[in-house]
Amino acid sequence: MRIWTTGLGKQELVLDFFKSNVTREGDTVFIRGIVQQPVNWNFEVTLTGEDVSGLLRVIFTTAVFRHFIRNIEGVFRFVWQEYILPVMGVKPNRDATAPDH
Repeated sequence: MRIWTTGLGKQELVLDFFKSNVTREGDTVFIRGIVQQPVNWNFEVTLTGEDVSGLLRVIFTTAVFRHFIRNIEGVFRFVWQEYILPVMGVKPNRDATAPDH
């Protein structure tokens, strides 16, 4: 994911959510990881119950639906690696470009 910041000037920061840690503490979900470009910085995203309605409104837009359809192969690869392989007792290979058989 690429994000832009105004506090650092016109910088583009690169986040890799595959390398992030998601935890739940009470009624709050934390996503923690490291910005990898242009520098290595720790980041933290905090989601609370108040964020759910806004997040759902964004997820169910036409733009997100079109992006999902255009990248359906990646969606299936993600589901395969994150949900199906662990149920089968296989550790997912995050560097793989295609599902393991």
